[in-house]
Amino acid sequence: MEASRPKKVRMPTIDPFDGTTNLDDHLDVYNTHMYVQDVNDATCCCYFPATLKGITHKWLNGPPDMSITSFHQLAKLFSAHFVASKREQKTSIHLARIQQARGDDLKDYVMTFNHEAVLIPDLQDGIAYTAFLNGLLP
Repeated sequence: MEASRPKKVRMPTIDPFDGTTNLDDHLDVYNTHMYVQDVNDATCCCYFPATLKGITHKWLNGPPDMSITSFHQLAKLFSAHFVASKREQKTSIHLARIQQARGDDLKDYVMTFNHEAVLIPDLQDGIAYTAFLNGLLP
């Protein structure tokens, strides 16, 4: 019987993470790239170091006593260590700060409001609607 060949995986074509950009964005892009290639957990772990540079890469090659059994665990440990590079979690309170400026068209206000609203996880329609109306000029 012929031995099965390992699945060919294309290296992720994403900017290397060095700790100065958004960690959540990096992990999201990496996970998406690996998901569309339909690879297993071990392959995700093996290719992840290729998307790192500088101190982030050194951390991953750190103490050998780190036993990692899944990519989920690796991402969680990595995320905890580089927590300063995580994006601030926006809430509906951020929407209250958005005000239509005098002289701004309604279109500009709507674009600004929508740009911020999509960044808020599980935003309820009623809260968004109220914040939108409160930010409008009379």
